Amino acid sequence: MAKKCIIYGGAGFIGSHIADDLLKHKFEVSIFDKLYASKKNIEHIESKINFIEGDFNNQVDISNSIKGHDYAIHLVSSTLPADSNLNPVYDVESNLVSSLYFIEECIKNKISKIIFVSSGGTVYGMPETIPIKENHPTNPTCSYGIIKLTIEKYLSLYKELNGIKYTILRLSNPFGERQNPKLAQGLITHLLYKIKNKEAIEIWGNGKVVRDYFYIKDGVKSVYKAIRYNGNINLFNISSGKGLSINEILEKFKKVLNLKFEIKYLPPRNFDLPVNILDNSLAGKHLEWKPETGFDEALKKTWRYICDYE
Repeated sequence: MAKKCIIYGGAGFIGSHIADDLLKHKFEVSIFDKLYASKKNIEHIESKINFIEGDFNNQVDISNSIKGHDYAIHLVSSTLPADSNLNPVYDVESNLVSSLYFIEECIKNKISKIIFVSSGGTVYGMPETIPIKENHPTNPTCSYGIIKLTIEKYLSLYKELNGIKYTILRLSNPFGERQNPKLAQGLITHLLYKIKNKEAIEIWGNGKVVRDYFYIKDGVKSVYKAIRYNGNINLFNISSGKGLSINEILEKFKKVLNLKFEIKYLPPRNFDLPVNILDNSLAGKHLEWKPETGFDEALKKTWRYICDYE
């Protein structure tokens, strides 16, 4: 009998790709997303999944939706790193409290394992060593990262209290098809969309900020591997393990995609860390996961998506 998995926040960029991959592995997939959520990212698989509309902040909706599933994947966040510090109380109320309800419902319904998609880009804070391993100190500088880290800690607590199994995947910076280019989150797709529309691209700071980018279709394969994993490690970085500065990415736009564009450099933002590169060797050893698509090839695929985006 096929295993049943529910993806909370599954109609989004990351969730839709996770759904694709789990369907390939013959899972029965349910997607839970907010009322009137766009189904653009999942219209190609809508007939193959069970779509559930609801409010992640409503415990009744969580309780009703989770029944009958074997695995639960948590992707929901009502804030972004860039805006979470504007209202930390809202961040706690809308993301932390609802996540605790979610974990408790997973326990009540005997979910075999929770997969929590966390943020490798925000939970560590200012790096002491590069690349950043999973045991690196965690000192997030934004509410978004604090909430992600707190949910991680509660998963560990509930495991001690109730024996719930879980795996945390700390993603660095995914990019690729279906990422909304109109949002500020997602540097590469956002900049490419600006270029497509012949708008000047704006860069906060001097362009020397370094991040670790991976192709989304590679990254989501880690979820299936985490579901299958039976070891005692609960936390993995998912990343390319390689850093690129914004200026280096702009050069890739020119050389790989042959694009021309205007750049406007703006004053730096105080929450932008100078560098974030994650060590993915633990995932390679224990999950047998690794990125497969080179940056240039992933960039070409993303540009084709942007060119078709309306």
